[in-house]
Amino acid sequence: MRIAALMLLLLLTGCAQREATPYAERYTLALDRYPGHALASDAPVEAFLAFFSHRNTASATEARAIADALYAENVYFSDTLMTTEHHDEAVDHLARMHGGTDTLEVDLLGRFTDDADVYLVWRMRATFTPVISTVHSDTIGLTHLRFDADGRIVLHQDFWDSADGFYQHVPGLGGLINAVGNRFASQHP
Repeated sequence: MRIAALMLLLLLTGCAQREATPYAERYTLALDRYPGHALASDAPVEAFLAFFSHRNTASATEARAIADALYAENVYFSDTLMTTEHHDEAVDHLARMHGGTDTLEVDLLGRFTDDADVYLVWRMRATFTPVISTVHSDTIGLTHLRFDADGRIVLHQDFWDSADGFYQHVPGLGGLINAVGNRFASQHP
């Protein structure tokens, strides 16, 4: 069993395309490249929250159109599942996400604004089918947003546990993730 798990891990990591710039450095560089503007109203944040809660999208096509309007052409996007500075890649990813979930509800737990920086603490509940059976995911996270002068998102950085919120539900991969997590878990009750 250990050999099979190791083979799967090597296969997944060996085939994954590595970014030339490490994750933390990409985000730090994006902070300099996408300074953003202070918002004049809450409307762009409300539109963002509505989009992620499926409150105004019935299809992947509608999701693509809404995401296209929400995100600026020059954008840094990282949701832990993908990182890109290409508008079309971010929009396509978001449309696939909407098309791949049966339900997606985001509850705002907190909000902090510091000039051009908007930080949203959220709880996300999603229902999706990664392979065969339906999964109900319940996770928390934080999103750092910056907007341009027109209220379009120029920086979107999510901080959340994608292993717990998504990957653990993928057959085979989930068991491996749980095994690694259990290895580092506290031995105290």
